[in-house]
Amino acid sequence: MSRFLIMLEQIETGFAVQVPDLAITTYGESIEAVRRAATEAIQINLEAYHEVGERVPDQQPVGRHLENPDFRDLLFSYVELQVPLGRVAV
Repeated sequence: MSRFLIMLEQIETGFAVQVPDLAITTYGESIEAVRRAATEAIQINLEAYHEVGERVPDQQPVGRHLENPDFRDLLFSYVELQVPLGRVAV
């Protein structure tokens, strides 16, 4: 099981979400929908790294993101997903 930090921001039509360690941004109409969208986007991103034989970027310490003034008003959470062995380039 792999765990990824996500940052949510409520917007007029739902929620925007960022996965800062993978440079992913996506959207959902509810918190549940945005968590599903983030999980799916992470899975697609990890598969793309694997397909091209690239190393997945290292996850940064959460404190680094918490200290970033650009992220000060965002809600931080995690999503977990099953990453099959051998599926993520190292």
